[in-house]
Amino acid sequence: MTTAVRPGPKLAVAAGPGPAPTPGTTGTTGSTGTTGTTFPDIRRVLADRAPSLADLTRAFAPLEAEAHRLLPRLAALRPGIGDTPLVPVPSRAGRGTVWLKTEAANTSGSVKSRTAYALLCAAVASTGSPRIRLAEYSGGSLAVALAELCAQLALDLHLVVPYGASRRLLDQLRRHGAEITTAPEGTGFLGAMDEAVRVAEREDRHLLLQHCAAVGAALHREHTGAEIIGQLAGYGVEPVAVTAGVGTGGSLAGAAMALGSAWPDCRPVAVFPTEAVYGDERAPDGAPRMSGTGGLGHGLRQPLLAAFPEDFFGFTAVAHPQAVQAMRHLRREHGIAVCGSGAGAWLAASVEVDQGPRGRNAVAVVASRGTIEEWEHAAGS
Repeated sequence: MTTAVRPGPKLAVAAGPGPAPTPGTTGTTGSTGTTGTTFPDIRRVLADRAPSLADLTRAFAPLEAEAHRLLPRLAALRPGIGDTPLVPVPSRAGRGTVWLKTEAANTSGSVKSRTAYALLCAAVASTGSPRIRLAEYSGGSLAVALAELCAQLALDLHLVVPYGASRRLLDQLRRHGAEITTAPEGTGFLGAMDEAVRVAEREDRHLLLQHCAAVGAALHREHTGAEIIGQLAGYGVEPVAVTAGVGTGGSLAGAAMALGSAWPDCRPVAVFPTEAVYGDERAPDGAPRMSGTGGLGHGLRQPLLAAFPEDFFGFTAVAHPQAVQAMRHLRREHGIAVCGSGAGAWLAASVEVDQGPRGRNAVAVVASRGTIEEWEHAAGS
C-alpha cells in the first residue's frame, strides 16, 4: 500500500497523518527516553535549532570561503565532491524521460558527501576554529562520509548509530578512527538522535544536527541544483518536476529552490516510505522500508521541509516492495544500480511525466547505488 501524505502525485491513496505536535512536547506512545518522555533531548534541540526559510536561502559560498581560510585542507577535499552525472532513462510507462542525478559518483559513494562537507564547513566557520570535537547521528551513508572526511582532516568525531547497525558499517567507521556509540535497543533512529544530543553535551562536542542544518540545503541549492540546471540546459530540457527520497530533506529543498528559480513550474515532490510517512504520529516499528528515508515518527516533521510554506512541496509515498521492484527494473533494463530511495524517486518522477503529454522530463535525485544489504534483500525478495 502507498500512502499520500498531502495532495500531490500519488501511487495509491490512503489516509494521511493528522497534525503533528510541536517538537519538544511529550509523546504518549512508542519508545521513550530515559526520563519517561518521548525522546525529550532531541525534541528540545530540534525545536531550539529549527531553521527558518531565511536560513535556508542564505548564501553558502561566504561560509565555505571562511571555512577554507580556517582549515585549508577542506578546500583540498572539495574537488571530490559534486559534479555528478545526470543520466536519462525512460519513465515507468515510457511516456517521458527521468533524468537521474547519480550521487554515487561522490567520494564516499553517496549524496551524503555533500552533506558532510557542508556540515563541516558550517562547524568550522561558526566556531571559528579548525580544532573542533564533533558529534552526530547516522544510520549509514552520512556516518561513512563524515568518518572519511574527518579522518582526512584529523577531526575528532563521535558517531551514534541506531541499534542493529550492520557489522560491516561499524567496522568501516572504526577503520576511519571514529568513536561509535550504539543507541539503546528498541529506540530506532530517533534513539540515535536522542543519544547524540547527550553525547555532545556530556563530552562538550559540537552537535552537527543534520536535520536542522540549513547549510545543507544551501549547498544543494548552489552546487547540486546549479549542476542540474547546467546539465539540462545543455540538452535544451525543461523539467516539470524534481523528486527525491527524504532523509533530512536537504537535497530536495536545495535542488527545488535552484530548479524553481530557472523553471518556475518545476514541481518539487518529496518521496517518503509508505511505512514511515512525513509527520507520522506512529512510533517507528522497524518494518522494512526504503533505506535512508522516512518520517521520524511521534509526529515530528523534518525541520528543513517544515520551514517552507505548506503548499511548496508535493508529497508521495512508496511502499518497500515497489521500491525493490524498481531497483531491479532499473538495473535489469538500463544497467543502473540505485538505492531504494533513488528507485522511489524514479517512480515518483515517472508519475509526473507519465500523467501528462508525451515527451515530458523530470529529475530524480539518486542518493547512492544502494548498500550491500539492500541488494542482498532485493535479490532474495
